[in-house]
Amino acid sequence: MSPSASEPLQQRMKDRMRSEVAETTIGLFLGKGFDETTVDEICDAAGISRRTFFRYFRSKEDVVVSRLSKLAEEGCHCFVACPIDDDRWTALRLSMTPFEEWAHANPARALALYHLVEEAPSLRASYLDRVDRWRASLATVISTKFDLDPRTDLDVAVIAAASVGAYLAATRAWAQSDGTDSLPSLFDRAFNALRPEAPPLWG
Repeated sequence: MSPSASEPLQQRMKDRMRSEVAETTIGLFLGKGFDETTVDEICDAAGISRRTFFRYFRSKEDVVVSRLSKLAEEGCHCFVACPIDDDRWTALRLSMTPFEEWAHANPARALALYHLVEEAPSLRASYLDRVDRWRASLATVISTKFDLDPRTDLDVAVIAAASVGAYLAATRAWAQSDGTDSLPSLFDRAFNALRPEAPPLWG
């Protein structure tokens, strides 16, 4: 078998191992606490060496927040796939679909991970760094879709930042309701508040 033919299988095996290590690690975090769990404990539980762990993840924080990067990437794809004649806020609202589906698949786990991020300072800092990278990526896809320059167009920067702010506000409200409020409805409300025709909240 040629190297090129074997690459897909190798990648699938790598992805599977990475996923298995992540599941084991997150289970430890949720059971024991993020700060209280060491890399050595993760390696023992997963049956891997420290070298293998750091081959898949740059840090403990990366195990948790790397999922956000994947969801953000999928969300950008959703935005790009929207018809060009859709208004920007409808398209940006649809970019939240991967987050909705992920949270809906296991609400209790999604809530637990959210609270884990909130409670561990280093994890929260890493999470907010990924959110900011997502904002930058979103600005790029917005500018590409509408043929704008993200380096000089202030509107692009503001729209991307507002969209990420809507995500943060909606997910925080969802977590504060302990998942009883509908996340899709909260996303709807958050993005509707950004529309120019939205009624003012004050005089």
